[in-house]
Amino acid sequence: MNISLELIEENGGLYLYVPSDKRFNDTKELINRIRNFDITVVKVDRLSLDQMKKIWALCRDYGELRGYTKEEMREALENEFCNSRDIEYFSISPFKKDGCSMRIATDFIQFIIEHAIKHEFNLIVYEGEGENRKPRHLQEIAPDIRRYVIACLLKKRCAVCGKLVDVDLHHWDSVATIGGYKYDDGLQTRFLPLCREHHSEFHAIGKQRFEKKWHIEGIMLSRNLVKKLKEVYPNHFQAFKEGTNEN
Repeated sequence: MNISLELIEENGGLYLYVPSDKRFNDTKELINRIRNFDITVVKVDRLSLDQMKKIWALCRDYGELRGYTKEEMREALENEFCNSRDIEYFSISPFKKDGCSMRIATDFIQFIIEHAIKHEFNLIVYEGEGENRKPRHLQEIAPDIRRYVIACLLKKRCAVCGKLVDVDLHHWDSVATIGGYKYDDGLQTRFLPLCREHHSEFHAIGKQRFEKKWHIEGIMLSRNLVKKLKEVYPNHFQAFKEGTNEN
């Protein structure tokens, strides 16, 4: 018998996860074998159940926006992801031998999020069922929050709600600390793109409460990124001078 399994300790108990397509008799036989035989532990690097659930949730809600089923969306995104990295096609099930590693799953989740931002889809992922169903914004599930903010900056998209209208380049740190806007070269303070609503909220409730509420903060910029952002936000970075030492 060859069944890929996952044993997880949670809520004070042990839970053995088996593929849903296995018959009850197969599962019963497996449990009897576990009880009667010694077990050899073999470590494998495969994605977690939580990562699998996030990928399916992203593909489901992204697919709904684009007119695809979650399976079609996952296949299309995975093909593009694998081609861009020149890697083999993989399973997103931790119960299969060709299941991808945790690192690949993390990269794939980030890829899907950045793909939606690049193509200007306001993707909000819903998790849970019934009364427990709740929306989670992309900044809550993005593995790399800096990359998420950069993607939003380049698309002039609110990093909190995803709006693409009336978005400002917000100085996360007060520009007064560097002497004012005329001294702003983009390299001394942190930035975050915010719509007018969330820009006003930031000033109303303050930095700490805003960060705690929305699970996000501004980021520092590199010279190359400032150069790109000057085209997106032409009235900013008045003191920036293009030099030869770029990072």
